[in-house]
Amino acid sequence: MEYYIVILVAYAIILLGMKFVFLEIEGRQARKMSNIRYFLKYDEKFGYRNQFSVIFVAILCYVIVSLETTFSTMWFLQLIGFVAVGVISDALSQVGSYYYGCFRFKKDIQESKILKIEIEEAIKNHGDELMQQTIPSYDSHQIIQQYFQEDKHLAVVSVDGGEFTSQFQELPPITYSVELNPSKAREKLEDKGIKVTTFTSQGKMPFKDEKIDIAVNELSNYDKFEMYRILKPGGYLVVDQLGSDNYKEIINMFIPFKIKGQWNKEACQTTLTDIGFDIVDSYEDIGRIRFTSLSAVLAFMKSISPERVERYEQFINFYADVLKKIKKNHFYEITTHKFMVIAKKSTNE
Repeated sequence: MEYYIVILVAYAIILLGMKFVFLEIEGRQARKMSNIRYFLKYDEKFGYRNQFSVIFVAILCYVIVSLETTFSTMWFLQLIGFVAVGVISDALSQVGSYYYGCFRFKKDIQESKILKIEIEEAIKNHGDELMQQTIPSYDSHQIIQQYFQEDKHLAVVSVDGGEFTSQFQELPPITYSVELNPSKAREKLEDKGIKVTTFTSQGKMPFKDEKIDIAVNELSNYDKFEMYRILKPGGYLVVDQLGSDNYKEIINMFIPFKIKGQWNKEACQTTLTDIGFDIVDSYEDIGRIRFTSLSAVLAFMKSISPERVERYEQFINFYADVLKKIKKNHFYEITTHKFMVIAKKSTNE
């Protein structure tokens, strides 16, 4: 019996100790990550949880340490006592850790409540707020248009329903727009004589071999081998893309364990030269967008990802982090990253 009592006391102490240790670790991590959802749970009414998992762990522990004959009367009695102590210890640890957390992180809890109120107010009242953006170092349309000629076949691959293509002042008579959403692009482009098409059912470009003189990829995924196939020898491929650092502050907050790539003009040039393209020219722009209010950030987020504003509760930690940085620095900044590579298909077959 003495052995049994020692085991019960040790089990209760370990359970209580681990609860407080993990509470301290979680609280400090939440503070570091601006995780206000963690602190806001202390503003809710306490409720006992996870009793079934505790019962399972208690049974498992008892089966491992018991010295009694399995399934004997004493074995069952001690098992019931072990489970009871486990549940009581867990309940006490949850109550104790809840009130300890309320005391230990009192300042963080109060700050989280204020931040939540301010975020909800900004959600209700945000509109077309102003933001400050650095001027891009190059103009895509002006550069690409230098390669247009009357007798050349042009294909523009994009995902914006023809918006990018429609902004050219002049286009070759034979111009194709390859769109994922061709119906939207037709409404915008067909009255301008532009032939709107889409990818084949196999995801290939809808052109015969060596059909196109100039292929432009605008902010879209592309198959470099397909681009090589459809271009005539001496034809040009223009890749106008977003780099891996674009909006990195936002991406890192929503996906904190994201594997970072290095997608930039150098990486793009390497992939193209490896299959037989010669690099003609390249450009890269790394800029900043600055916001002076959370309302401005919300207006921007609504333009690029409306669901993250409509379901803001899921992303409240991100907005709390933004708000804290605005209060500290009087602004919040994100990075913009864009590059362009112009390559020529080799004429040496």
